[in-house]
Amino acid sequence: HMGKRQIRISGNKLQQHTLVLPERPVVQVVLRNRVVLAGKLLHLSPETITVLDMRRSKQLLPTDQLLEIIYDVEADW
Repeated sequence: HMGKRQIRISGNKLQQHTLVLPERPVVQVVLRNRVVLAGKLLHLSPETITVLDMRRSKQLLPTDQLLEIIYDVEADW
């Protein structure tokens, strides 16, 4: 039985996750204004992130607007 586990990364810790996040097929980006974007994280820099959303359009977002990024991982238990 493979379960799913949600990983939540707060906006101010993003730089510690620059390698793992772009490898995820889908992440959810939660902004401070409660807007949620789902898509693939293409690029992560200290100032901005770039997300390819479900409509295949690129969204450039300032990192200071980020509340958190959430993604699912397969859990082994």
